[in-house]
Amino acid sequence: MDIHVLPDRKNVGPAEVEAALVDGYPSFVRLAYLILPSSLGRHRRILAAHGIVQRALPDRRRLQRLLAGESDATSFLRRRVLQDAIKQASSRTPLRWLPQAWGLRLFPRLGAVDNQALDQALSSLTPQARAAWALVRAEQLSVDEAELQLRAIGIQHPQAAVNEAALLEEVTAEDPLDVSASDPCAVRLAPTDLMRRKASGRAVAIAVTALLAAVILISLLATAGQEQPVTAPQAQLMLAPKLTADSLQRTPADKWQDTARVDFTAWPPRGDRLTDKDLLTKALHAWSVGTGVTAVAGTPTAAPIQSPQLLYAGTVDNKQVVLLYDGQRLARYTASAEGTAGTAAAAAGAGAGAGTAAGGTDGAALVISRADNADVTTAAAVVISESAKGVRFLTAPWIATATLRNLVKPNTPAADLPRADGITAPIPRPTCKSWPTLQLRSASTVAEKHAFLLTYLGGLSPVHLTYMPPPSSGAARSPREATSTAGLLSWAKTACTLQPLQDQGVRSANNWIFAEQPLPGGGVGNWVCTRSDTWNGNGWASAELLAPGTAALPAGRAVDTAACSRFDQNVLASAYWKAPAGGSYLLAAGSRHVDRISLNGHTYKGNLVAQRSTSARANLTAHLSTGATLTALNK
Repeated sequence: MDIHVLPDRKNVGPAEVEAALVDGYPSFVRLAYLILPSSLGRHRRILAAHGIVQRALPDRRRLQRLLAGESDATSFLRRRVLQDAIKQASSRTPLRWLPQAWGLRLFPRLGAVDNQALDQALSSLTPQARAAWALVRAEQLSVDEAELQLRAIGIQHPQAAVNEAALLEEVTAEDPLDVSASDPCAVRLAPTDLMRRKASGRAVAIAVTALLAAVILISLLATAGQEQPVTAPQAQLMLAPKLTADSLQRTPADKWQDTARVDFTAWPPRGDRLTDKDLLTKALHAWSVGTGVTAVAGTPTAAPIQSPQLLYAGTVDNKQVVLLYDGQRLARYTASAEGTAGTAAAAAGAGAGAGTAAGGTDGAALVISRADNADVTTAAAVVISESAKGVRFLTAPWIATATLRNLVKPNTPAADLPRADGITAPIPRPTCKSWPTLQLRSASTVAEKHAFLLTYLGGLSPVHLTYMPPPSSGAARSPREATSTAGLLSWAKTACTLQPLQDQGVRSANNWIFAEQPLPGGGVGNWVCTRSDTWNGNGWASAELLAPGTAALPAGRAVDTAACSRFDQNVLASAYWKAPAGGSYLLAAGSRHVDRISLNGHTYKGNLVAQRSTSARANLTAHLSTGATLTALNK
């Protein structure tokens, strides 16, 4: 990323900063509001956002010291708001010094549906990612500017935050979030319950008196030298009232047919051991105390803060399996049906994410992976069993048909995949020579017989495969399902690029044909960028040239990047190609906004280059129609 040094400008003073705060007050409050967690509730969140912006202007002496070297009052204030909002959102005890509005409740004026959709989407992001999203969408900054702002306030990994925000943009591409849905400066007021408030005052007085009496009693006991037995952490967690078999949430069997939220919350519990309280208690205990837990790609392993939802409890491949969902994560508990240690430990290990799962004292194991913001495709199947026979999936209740196709043989028709109670027959693990892939079709009740592809890359959730056609097709610039002939042909040559991403927590992968190039001697090559995104927001981008009659030619790769995503739609790559009729060439291509390419000292108009060369070495840059310079993906 190029950083341009701005010319020296006159430093701003306190008067300019105060004026900037007054002029931009609504924008700053909205920025803080979007970063703060929705779990605070709208009343406290609105008050907190106003408090953060008002604290952005310190006393005059301190402000003069902070303004040393500053030339942009708005940028200075934005960084102050960002830093305080992220700090408050990340704190265990946030917002101690809220402004107060006694007797009133504050709510955004706009529709509840829009507010709820925006709050729900942002709640799945980290505070840093919410800040990145707000800077790009609300403040209208470029991605590079947003990253610089985050880096300026001390965020160590701003690119990860940008990538996580980009994932949200991809997920909501078909129904973009309305950033204006919540305006914390345009609110409506409502009174609190006046009678309850008076009763609460009396209750507070009684509670304070009781608390003082309790403190005195505890002090007397402590000074009397009485030792209190210490309860082990495991025992304390076992006694948590919410984590019991009876309190597990169970969704009605037909809810998925009559809901607008088609994800794991719509899964009914299935399996032949739903009433086995002993098994369910063991699974909850394993999650509570962290016994034999394996986290997929760094998923938090902390116990759920409320009773999770039961998705499955039964016997699969002679193993006891319990599948739970806490609204953010999936947890699969596996133990031997016979109670022996060896079988269960082996069952939970093979490819269950981040290596082999650790086993507990009884051979049981628990695998946890992220599943936040899942949808009709990413919540369509879960890995329920892994053994020497292969991988079995538990499909969602809305899956009408399940077939199996070999991704590297696109001309071979999909074969029927047997299922029993939603569980598939064992499927071999994919290799570059044979890549078994699920082709599922949802019921017309939820998505008009929507067909899509899922592939196994370790973990609990299979990877959703999509495809974006070349510019010449005139298609919409958004990923579509990879079940078309063109989509299958592109994945047939690029599936092997996913092999290094095993057990990395990949959520989705998209093949984007960003350019088509006539090849010297005849034929047309397709330039494809394969974008792979994880559940935690990180991403990989790899470019290949798909030429007729040859395997895919590697053309560049980037790690922890937003390249080839909704947040970074410009790409440049090159490949060394030998023509069938003779002659070697350096081929280069850029996406649609590239209007000039420089390759090894020569400049070419347009976004395609074919240069005769006997070397694969390429010094490559491009010029964009926006005036910016674009560098190529690393080889």
